[in-house]
Amino acid sequence: MRLAVVVARFCEHKKLDMIAKKINLRAEVGCADALAALLVFMVEESKPEPGCVEYVLYQQKEEPEEFFLIEVWESGEHLEAHKQTAHFAQFKEKAPALVASKSSEELNHFL
Repeated sequence: MRLAVVVARFCEHKKLDMIAKKINLRAEVGCADALAALLVFMVEESKPEPGCVEYVLYQQKEEPEEFFLIEVWESGEHLEAHKQTAHFAQFKEKAPALVASKSSEELNHFL
């Protein structure tokens, strides 16, 4: 692909109002399986939501108590609507007993 085309595509994508986040979670000792099940539930329920572009779960091989989610939403409004769903409320209710630490980062979504 020629550089000019790549630059043009990059600039076009930068105009998008998409929200991309990486959420890092560490399970409490002995809770990795339960947290994995809760996170799989979140992925399955979130993917069909309006505005959900991507919602992917990863688990580290070397440290199976470490998980991260990549979520991409068409807009901030879609992300806020996601936070009002019943499955998000269930996650917020159950996660504190399973999660030792949590952090999130906003990402630039290029392609």
